This record gives sequence, C-alpha cells and structure tokens, in this order.
Amino acid sequence: MRLKPGIALTRFAIISIILPVVAFAQANPAPSVSPRESVGDLVGKLNPQQKQQFDDAGKLFKAQNYADALVILKQLLNELPGDAMLSKFASEAALNTGDASFAVSTLKPLAQADADDWQAAGLLTRACAESGDASGRDAGMAHMLDLHNRGLTPRGMQQYLLERVKVGDRILLIRMSLEPWGPYKVYALGQVLDAQGKIFLRATLESGDADQVFFAKEHPEEAAKGMRSFSLDGYLETGLNPNGQRTQTHYTYKFFVGQPSYDTVREEFVKIASGKATPQSSRTNLVVP
Repeated sequence: MRLKPGIALTRFAIISIILPVVAFAQANPAPSVSPRESVGDLVGKLNPQQKQQFDDAGKLFKAQNYADALVILKQLLNELPGDAMLSKFASEAALNTGDASFAVSTLKPLAQADADDWQAAGLLTRACAESGDASGRDAGMAHMLDLHNRGLTPRGMQQYLLERVKVGDRILLIRMSLEPWGPYKVYALGQVLDAQGKIFLRATLESGDADQVFFAKEHPEEAAKGMRSFSLDGYLETGLNPNGQRTQTHYTYKFFVGQPSYDTVREEFVKIASGKATPQSSRTNLVVP
C-alpha cells in the first residue's frame, strides 16, 4: 500500500475563506477583452457614508460575521442596484450564511451579461452547488475549466471554492482544481474546519504520476484508453512531536479506476469530515515547511 509524506499546501490551497473571492483577482488580474469593475472602481463611486459602510462590511466579513456584513452590503446594493462588485461581495456573504437563492438571483444577470467574468462564474457555480442545482453546478464547473483553458482566469490560479457544506459542528470546504497541482496531482481538495474555524483535516482526490505505473500493470486496457488511477486520501493534523516538529497522519481511503464524479467525491469527503470513513492504511509523518 502506498505511503506518503505529509502534504504541504500551496498558497492557492490556503486562500482564506474569510476574504472575498475578488481579493485574489486584485493581485493576479486575468486577461479581459473588456474592462470590468474593480474594487477601486466601486470605491470611487461611493460617497463618504457609503465608503464607511463598505469598510465596516469588509471588517465584518474578515471577522466571519457574514450575516451582519450582508445586511450592509444589501443596503449598499439597493443604493447602487446591479453594481457588479457589490453583487459579488453580497453574494459571497449570502452563500456563507446559507442563502444560496439570493446569490443565484444576484449573480445570474452578471454571468449572463459577461460569460467571461470568472468571478461571477465561480460564485454562481458555487451558488448552484449549494442550492442543489446539480445541472447548473456541472455546467458551471465545465465553464470554469473552459475559462481557465482559454487563459481567462488569473495567472497561477489552481482551484476555486465549489461548495461549503455543514457537517455537524464542522464546515467542509470543497475546492475543485482547474489543473492538477502538487506532487500528487490533486484534483479536488476538502478542507475540514472545526467549531473555531481552524482547518485540522484535509481530504484529497489525487492521481499521482507514480501510481500510474502500477495502475497500468493492473488495468492495462483502461490505461491504454487513457484512464488513470485516482485515490482518496486524508491528512490529519496531529500536533508537534517531542522535538517540536509539526506532524500529519496520512490516510489512504480508497482507489478509483478513472476519475470519479463530483457527487461521488462529495459523498466521500463528507464521510471523511464526519469521521465515518474507514482508511485502508495510515502513517504519521513530519511536515516539511
């Protein structure tokens, strides 16, 4: 059975959930055939009172007080109806409070007006996923890959948040890769947060190149068709060892012949997040910074 060292997260895997989706785009602009509203453009429209309200909403958002942030953002959106950037901020706050219907209705006009707006597309895909619209979710996932393949997502962007799932007193964040990343080729990442909002467990759908050698021997026909072996893995933070070094326990849960559907991945991630998944193997490793 395959044994692996602890997983080190890339900066794209740890983009904080308490920062709006637009923050990444400010530092890594995507190519665009037409200018889109930026945060600076939005702020330039606001009067002094509105600027203070917007600043207050941002502070509440960063403090994960999404409900109060949403109240302010909705008020501003009423004063500047249809504003693209406000719509995105308000929609993300709404999603984080569980109001997917508001996000869907707010984001659809943006996505329809500009199909190449990756921010609107990503948030709408998430809204569809969290509202139970599987067809809209799947279409949105395909659209995000198309935008990425055409170079319309920010340079270096590897993944996006697809779904926020409540699992008991925990939160599961599911991120889908726009391109497999890391040494083990991560296609999907599940981050499990405890009641205090701290990530303590990660689940991954991986398809490491090294595993394909064994897969080709065991499944030559499938490999000849271009299929790959995928694995479901977990990485649990297990604290510091006696030498003060960070450790993780790696779990291998199961293998798949070919890439499993998103619904299968989601179901398995939820099992891991709830502690109901049984690993085939485990090993505790040092995490190299």
